[in-house]
Amino acid sequence: MKRMIDVAVWDRRGNYEFFRDFANSWYSVTTEIECGKAFEECRRSGESFFLRYLYAVVKAANEVEAMRYRKSPTGKIVLFDKVDIITPIASGSNFVTVRIPYISDYGLFREEAERIISSIKPGDDPYGVEKRMIDSGDYDVVHLSAVPGMYFTSMSFTAQSVGTPCTHPLSVMGKATRHADGSLKMPYAVYIDHMFVDGAHLMDFFSRIEDSLCR
Repeated sequence: MKRMIDVAVWDRRGNYEFFRDFANSWYSVTTEIECGKAFEECRRSGESFFLRYLYAVVKAANEVEAMRYRKSPTGKIVLFDKVDIITPIASGSNFVTVRIPYISDYGLFREEAERIISSIKPGDDPYGVEKRMIDSGDYDVVHLSAVPGMYFTSMSFTAQSVGTPCTHPLSVMGKATRHADGSLKMPYAVYIDHMFVDGAHLMDFFSRIEDSLCR
C-alpha cells in the first residue's frame, strides 16, 4: 500500500521544493558496517551470510520512513507502507535480478529468499523485475548488489537520465575485511535522493543495519 503525500502540509516541503529542480538531487555515501557477529554465526551454522545482510538492509529500510518515500512517474510524492528488496543473483555467465518480499521474521524471510533464488531458470530475463516495476509505476523496493570479493572505499552509480537519475535507493555491499582492532567490517555504499533522505536518516539507517548484524 502507498499513501499520496500532500506537499502543502508535508514536513519535508522545504527540502522538496529546494531540491526538486536540481539536475540531480541524488547523492552517494560509502561507509563501513561492522558484521563480525553475524559472519561468525553464519560460518558456524552454514547459513547464507548474504541473506543475513540482505535482510538487515531491507529491515532497516522499512524501519526508517525516509527510505520509503518515492517520486511517482507522474511527479507525485508517495510513501509506501512496506518496501521489498531486489538483488542480482548469478545465473550461469549472467545474472537475474530477483525481488524478495520483506518479512519481519528473519527465518521466514530466509525461507522465501531461498525459494525465490532456487526457482531461477536458465534464460530468465535479467531485468524482468525492473521491467515489471516500470509497467506498474511503483518502485516500492531498495536495491542491493553484493560484491563479496571486492573491498572498496568509494562508489559511483549510474544515472537513468538527467533530472531522474534513479527511481529507488541503490546500494552495494563489499568484501568483509578484518581490521587492525580485530573488528570485521564490510564497505557499504548507498545512493539516495536528498529530497527524502538527509544525513541523520542515513546515520539511523546504517546504525540499524549494523545492529542487525552485531546483536
